[in-house]
Formats: sequence, structure tokens, C-alpha cells
Amino acid sequence: MAKHKENKLQVLSPDQLQSSTDLPSPAQAYLNTLSPAGKRTQSTALNNLVYIFSDGRSSDALTFPWHLLRYENTSGLSAHMVEIGYAKATVNKHLVALRRVLEEAFRLGLYSDYNEYYRAAGVRSLRVESLPRGRSLAMQELEQLVSACQSDRTNPHLGIRDTAIITLMYASGLRRQETVDLNLADLDLDNQKIRILGKGSKQRFVYLSQDAIPAIEAWLHIRGRQLGPLFTRISKAGKVSLKRLSAQAVYYILKSRQKEAGVASFSPHDLRRTTITDMLEADVDVLTVSAIAGHASADTTRRYDKRPEDTKRAAAEKLRSPYKASEGQGGELSRQ
Repeated sequence: MAKHKENKLQVLSPDQLQSSTDLPSPAQAYLNTLSPAGKRTQSTALNNLVYIFSDGRSSDALTFPWHLLRYENTSGLSAHMVEIGYAKATVNKHLVALRRVLEEAFRLGLYSDYNEYYRAAGVRSLRVESLPRGRSLAMQELEQLVSACQSDRTNPHLGIRDTAIITLMYASGLRRQETVDLNLADLDLDNQKIRILGKGSKQRFVYLSQDAIPAIEAWLHIRGRQLGPLFTRISKAGKVSLKRLSAQAVYYILKSRQKEAGVASFSPHDLRRTTITDMLEADVDVLTVSAIAGHASADTTRRYDKRPEDTKRAAAEKLRSPYKASEGQGGELSRQ
């Protein structure tokens, strides 16, 4: 195999890259198991890996001969990606894609030797320790965002829709993609709950507070009760269609309302962080919050906790100390 001149990563040769055009595609098999959002993300990751393993000769994951990768190829991948500027967390996401696609290659019978597959797929994730990103929004900021929507005189229908989007994203801790994937049939307003299709096509039910319902009902009054996407496009003239919004459209909606409201910049995911933080602040147990957020692990939920340090300090003050100062010590440690 050819060696990369600038690092220890070993790449496939041009002849190897042309060796499997008529074989089943492990990448396609893997992508078929994912939700639409996951498919887009991991397709990009796989194409990035192909570019690296082919030394820039290809970026097509669907035709790449994944079964030719060996330990000498994959073992240097993490160090190479960090060296060329990838963050460790991003490297780990690519390693997940690599392990899964190699597993599909083995299942398809493309690896003749199990040990070759096992060693190639055995690359370990990097240890990542970082401060939590993003911020949580104050209730006043959320109210300003909704007020900006309700003050939309140019296109009132847009204001009603955007109010419902912001209200529902906060009330349910929704991701952008989860928001646009919602259908009218997922709503059960009589029982104040909504069915959400999350990552990995996992479904969960989330209950809505009573004061979140009117914002959704106001939007349904404009949208109508036809089956289809819950949140749809609206023309400049205010005409509602049944065409589904994209996740990118939600980004632009929030960015536009943020500027109109005069609120400090935030990401769409910060709305989700705010929901999780506010629930934890309200003493909802972390396992319940994790279930609402659709996290596979409560440890993931804890990383979203944006409560200030004062909250942690106050929590410490609620604990009694087993230490009692001896008479005459005056509360100070004795010095030997």
C-alpha cells in the first residue's frame, strides 16, 4: 500500500480504488439504516473518510472499497485528522461512521477474514474533555422572540407560524430536524402530547404544558387540518402551502427573529439547551429530562446543563458537614 508522505497514515493505491465497482456498497447499506438527518450527516462523514483514505483521489463513499481497509490504514486515521485540523469530537463522529460501514462490509461478505475486519474496525475513539458549548436563554429573551413574531405586520401568518415553532421547540426540547419532521398526525392536543421521531428513527412522546397549546392551535387555524407536515411554507403574500420546511429554514427563522427582537445571538440548539436547563432547574430528575430530550444516556443530558455556578454553590450549602470543631479550636484547623 502507498504511504502518505507527510504522516503515518497509509492510504489505498489507485489500483485498489478501482477494484470493486461491481460489488455491493457497504456505505449504502449503512446509510439505509439511518434517519434522513442522520443519513445526510454520515454521508458527509463517509465522503470525508474516502477523501482521506484515497489521498484525495476520490470522495465517493458509495463506490469506495471499504473492505480493503486494514489496521495499518485505520490505526493512523485519528492522529492524521487531528493533525489536519479536525476537532477531536468531530474525529470521533467519523470513527463511528467508519466502524459501522466496516461492519456492513463484513455482513455483506466482503471481508474474507474476520480478523482483518476486527482489527480494521477496532480503532478507538479519542478522549474528549471540553467545556459545554452554547448558552441558555432567559425567559425574558424567549418572550422577546415571541413578541417579535406577534408584531409581524408585514406577514401576520408568518408571525403566527414562527410563534408556534419557537413555543413548541422550547416546550418539547426539539432539535431542528425533529421540528420539521413533525406531521399533523403526530399531534394529540386533547391529551397534550406529541409524537417525535428522533435520532436513529427512535420515537418518543412528549407532553405539552397547557399554556403552550394556544400557540399551536392558532397556527392550525391558519394552516388548516389537512394531513401533512405540521410546519409548512408561507408565501410572501401570506398564502400557506403544505410544503415541508427544511431544518435550514428553521435556522433562518430563528436568526431573523433574534435580530428583530434585539436578543443576543444564539443557535437553534440553544433553545433545546434552555429547555433541558430549565427542567433541571425546576428539579425535574435527570432521567426524566433525558427521556424528554430523547438522549440515549443521562450523561448526555448532564452536558447540556447550563445552570450558573451559583446554583451549584447553593446546592453545596444544602449539605450538612460531618465535621464539628472541637472546643477551643475556634473553627480553625489545628496546626501540628
